Amino acid sequence: MQIGIFSKSFEGNLEEIFEKMSTLGIYHTQFNLTSAGMETLPDHIDKITIKKVNDTAKKYKITLDAISGTFNMIDPDLQNREDGIRRFGILCEIASILEIPVVTLCTGSKNLQSKWKWDERNLNGAAWNDLMETTEQILAFASNSNIILGVETEASNIINTPYKARKYLDSFKSKHLGIIMDGANLFLPSQINNMEAVLNEAFELLGKDIVLAHVKDISNGKELDFVAAGEGELDFGSYIQLLRKYNYHGPLIMHGLSEKQIPGSLKFLKGKLGYV
Repeated sequence: MQIGIFSKSFEGNLEEIFEKMSTLGIYHTQFNLTSAGMETLPDHIDKITIKKVNDTAKKYKITLDAISGTFNMIDPDLQNREDGIRRFGILCEIASILEIPVVTLCTGSKNLQSKWKWDERNLNGAAWNDLMETTEQILAFASNSNIILGVETEASNIINTPYKARKYLDSFKSKHLGIIMDGANLFLPSQINNMEAVLNEAFELLGKDIVLAHVKDISNGKELDFVAAGEGELDFGSYIQLLRKYNYHGPLIMHGLSEKQIPGSLKFLKGKLGYV
């Protein structure tokens, strides 16, 4: 496994971002079109900018392993949801042009303020039906572009446990739908002291469907907070061992950290992987 990073972790223009990655010896990324001055979900295909992304990635030998496609898949505002679906289709076309294999999802929330905030309505059958309908539409885009959609558990989203993620995958049984594994996203505060069991259970449920792995850390206070890898309590030894056990050979994508924290997390992860 190699170490990668969210492109949004760096400040600067496209050339500067990829140059910084190369200088640090990071050659894998989950790309966000905002790093090229576009919207995460664009309204149209900007051929000139897309060519620049492709050319600049090749110049610095950066592999675009995934592209961020987050929108609220169960948005309570139907017009916003429909616009997100339309734009997601455009993003899938861009992913195909750039030969990016994975487009990431946000299963979303019924919260009116933010797709990253919990709402009890996420538990309703109507919310699940909305998720199914949206997924059917975007899976058609994925099939047409021959890409994989990656979903992960998110505490604030409708898919907030490995069990729900398993149910979600089994609802479609599509080769175009897989799991983004993020060890830090698997825990509730009450589970932090049972870390090994929680990790093992998640991998038993989802390990065979992993298409991408994220790495960030968790700090356990009154609530669980996300921190840079190496600055919290996640058992990275077990996490990496489980990824290997389930034959994951892709990159470990760092996120949830500032640009200043990148060298420290990079050194930490190299140590856990046995590179130093």
